[in-house]
Amino acid sequence: MKNLFLSMIIFIGLAGYAQESTPESAASKEPSRLNFNVTLATSHLWRGLIISPSMTAMGDIHYTFDKNRNFSVGVWGGNSFDGKYTEVDYYVQYKHKGLTIGLWDLFNTTNVEHPEVFNYDKNTTTHLIDLRTSYRFSQEFPLRIEADIILYGNDKELNSDANYKNRYSTYVELGYPIIKNDEITLDAYVGAGFSLDGKTNLYIKDPDRNFGIVNTGLKASKDISIFQYKLPVFAGIMWNPAEKYTRMQLGVSLF
Repeated sequence: MKNLFLSMIIFIGLAGYAQESTPESAASKEPSRLNFNVTLATSHLWRGLIISPSMTAMGDIHYTFDKNRNFSVGVWGGNSFDGKYTEVDYYVQYKHKGLTIGLWDLFNTTNVEHPEVFNYDKNTTTHLIDLRTSYRFSQEFPLRIEADIILYGNDKELNSDANYKNRYSTYVELGYPIIKNDEITLDAYVGAGFSLDGKTNLYIKDPDRNFGIVNTGLKASKDISIFQYKLPVFAGIMWNPAEKYTRMQLGVSLF
């Protein structure tokens, strides 16, 4: 797996070198509104949860509708190298300056015996409809605030009438770059999970606990040069105080 990882980095480096050699007239054209990117990571961590403990490839295809590139639609997907994790998500998203608002349809088929991609029945669906919001303040004060709510889907618990009800599991995170210079950025973050209408939530296994710090950590990122191509790499460590575990993650954004 290590050799495969290095081979992909070298391949992208060669592709980047070829792109650097293109004529200036081609580089001056307006960027396409259709774009995609690919990331490799030693695991897939999400809001303090270990979604995939093994090497994972993640890709995103998106299209922007307006010339200012504020409004976009896209598909995000992830697959682990061991074949145990598969996910395909759809989203619409709006970005303007520091504000981001998105509506995501999450479809993770891991451990689902018969996944049905078009099943949105409130009692049997395995989809999650996730409202994501975030705001980053000015460069002088680059605090980032994130608040996400599961609006619908497989996020429910039994109520007193023995019927399922939506918990509206919520995740709130604060992030701040404690080091940022021309060489490296080090971000610190802390996130909490709770539900708006339930005794439990998606992020904590304890049935008697509705609130907890589920995601804290540090993430360092920088660019490394390969054949005149700058390749973004990152390394981070995550602690989940509520579930009492930690994970180290390494990754590279190939393009």
